[in-house]
Amino acid sequence: MTREPKVLQFNDCAFVARSMVSAAARAGLRWDYLPPEQVRPMTAAPRNPLLAKARFVPYLLRRRAALQAADVVHVHYGTSVRLIRERGMPDRPYVLTLHGTDIRRQWKDPAFHDEIQRAIDGASHVFYANADNKDDATSARSDAEFFPSVVDLARLPTWIPAHKPQIMFISRWDDDKGMERQLKLAGALATVIGDKAELIGLDWGPGAAEARARGVRLLEKMPQHRYYEQLARSAVGIGQASEYFSTSEFEALCIGLPLAALGSRLPRPDDGTVPPVMEGSVADVVDQVLAALADPADASGRLGGAEWAVPRYDAAAYIPGLEALYRKIAR
Repeated sequence: MTREPKVLQFNDCAFVARSMVSAAARAGLRWDYLPPEQVRPMTAAPRNPLLAKARFVPYLLRRRAALQAADVVHVHYGTSVRLIRERGMPDRPYVLTLHGTDIRRQWKDPAFHDEIQRAIDGASHVFYANADNKDDATSARSDAEFFPSVVDLARLPTWIPAHKPQIMFISRWDDDKGMERQLKLAGALATVIGDKAELIGLDWGPGAAEARARGVRLLEKMPQHRYYEQLARSAVGIGQASEYFSTSEFEALCIGLPLAALGSRLPRPDDGTVPPVMEGSVADVVDQVLAALADPADASGRLGGAEWAVPRYDAAAYIPGLEALYRKIAR
């Protein structure tokens, strides 16, 4: 294709697709974007079966129009492929990014396996977004390629910690994020922090009530820009207690926030590096967080999180490669 291909970013996870579209626009490329709330209903279906069916009509029409205008589609999340392959949808080549749970759990679940595998098999190219997904993704598709959960740096605020230090648990409270270990850490920090700092977190996930009981002040769900502002006011961030990080942790690192997390992280599949964070056991992390509170700026500089994360997670760095891929597969 000699002209610039018309690209549709379809669905989204943790605003990765939006970050790609914004970075592409700054590079002079115009990519269309259908976020989750525009590809499918986000609320419970009405009890009336006719109304339940009718509510899909605007979404079907929107999807069909967007696909009709596209040369290539980048689909985010495995089960979203069914939405571009329904009856009446224009046939378009697609790139698929596996964002985590789709390949980590659903691909292994008999109820979803065939659907996810068909989505993978039908893609012109497959990416996986998390280091722990490498073995599963390459088993499902031998040429699957690592593509990190990129961040739109232009949306991130400057890191200016609040006068009273805040320690922020930056992920939701559920098993995928190491909930039980996070709750133990929250309790241990609450015991030793006293009035030196405030523990805060998100009122999100099945463990949220227990986190509150252990001394974490929970924040209601908020617009993304408000969440970024809260990150930038924090003195120290607590990442998820798993062997991989998600977009929120990389955003925190890009802001410059000194980050702590229980356990250790898998190396990136492409360059073998790991996030530079304070890690280890509950006792190890508590000690390091207390030390970082004494001088968060020094902790940030010593860890070098932003210096590591920005070149690896800035969406702008990946736009030329994506554009070349789209051009290759568009028809």
